[in-house]
Amino acid sequence: MCVDMGVSRTRPLFEDAFDELFELAFKLAVRVVGTPAVAEDVAAETMVRTLLHWKRVGDRPWRTAWVVRVATNVALDANRRSWRPSVDSGQGLVTADDTVVLREALVAALRQLPLRQRQAIAMRYLADQSDKDIAGAMGVRPVTVRTHLRRGLAALRVSLGPTWEERLHA
Repeated sequence: MCVDMGVSRTRPLFEDAFDELFELAFKLAVRVVGTPAVAEDVAAETMVRTLLHWKRVGDRPWRTAWVVRVATNVALDANRRSWRPSVDSGQGLVTADDTVVLREALVAALRQLPLRQRQAIAMRYLADQSDKDIAGAMGVRPVTVRTHLRRGLAALRVSLGPTWEERLHA
């Protein structure tokens, strides 16, 4: 016989948050890796890591931002593993279409940024997180997030050229 001792469940269940967090990780991963199949793998890996850390992050206000940060790191790792240089076929350089080339250049430039700048840019521009959410995930103040964003974008402009943002949205 089960007796209710008046204990209420205050910690959210992983199963209750799974769909929302998986969707978020998947959308971010598609933006980084470009293919739904790889993005699904990235989202699944992110959710495994989230489950492993659920006791620590499950009831925190920055839980979503934490998942975004993990998804970003896993997606960048997936890109790093799958990157292949262009091949000279004897008839000129064989290249992918411009979108793939731009994505690879962006990922390479992101890897060159300091960790905090890379995290802030990925959370803001790939996962649409607010300064407050990013600050919670990174353990800093929102003003520090804005500094990381400003410095990171400036470094990307130097690395990729002043028109890279226009080409990305074209």
